[in-house]
Amino acid sequence: MLTRLDHLVILVSDLGLAAADYERLGFAVTPGGEHADGLTRNALIPFGDGSYFELVSFLDPEDPTDNVWGWREFLPHEGLIDYCVASDDLGSDVRRLRSLGFGIDGPDDGGRRLPDGVEIRWRTARMRQEGRLLPFLIEDLTSRELRLPGGPAAEHPNGATGVVRLELSAPDVKEAAASLAMLLETDADASLRLGACALSPVATEKEDSAPGSLAVELAGEAGISQELDPLLAHGVRIWIQSR
Repeated sequence: MLTRLDHLVILVSDLGLAAADYERLGFAVTPGGEHADGLTRNALIPFGDGSYFELVSFLDPEDPTDNVWGWREFLPHEGLIDYCVASDDLGSDVRRLRSLGFGIDGPDDGGRRLPDGVEIRWRTARMRQEGRLLPFLIEDLTSRELRLPGGPAAEHPNGATGVVRLELSAPDVKEAAASLAMLLETDADASLRLGACALSPVATEKEDSAPGSLAVELAGEAGISQELDPLLAHGVRIWIQSR
């Protein structure tokens, strides 16, 4: 069953610059490493609720080779481009979703080499869809603690503690809600939740806009409510709301 938001993917052109800018916004940024495909590398912003931001960039901006996710198609634009849901049994989840009519690629093996040389591994499955309304799925083969550091790495000077709402652009809000409800095994009229995170489909504002992630709301410590500078956030609309 898919019940927990794993992470949000933020594409950036210059990973070092983006990491420094997110630190200026009050986030603690942890170096991630290079992905097994040799095309991308990342840095992580873990939260206390177990979710995280993944800042990802291509190693060679001039190389036209894309990864299996099709992320290079977004360049030169930066921003929130994808989101991921955790699975404890990816094979079963893929079979269930296929039985419901979803087109899915995978499961496929993936991995990353940490800065200390340790190899971590996972399996993923990707939805066939127009845009990025639906998430991709991940199941860890090595310990998730290796993939996502906790403790001090999840403590941020700006007080952010976790992802509480993800706003999704959709050409048809009712249809989007129905698809997400099937994915999450819940009623279409019920609230759409991945653990502590609410999924909020909203009408696409522009005809040429593709469905997908629009904005994210983070829980913050008492007394902290702010909208972060989208320039420093490299195109991502982020709110921190006091809880």
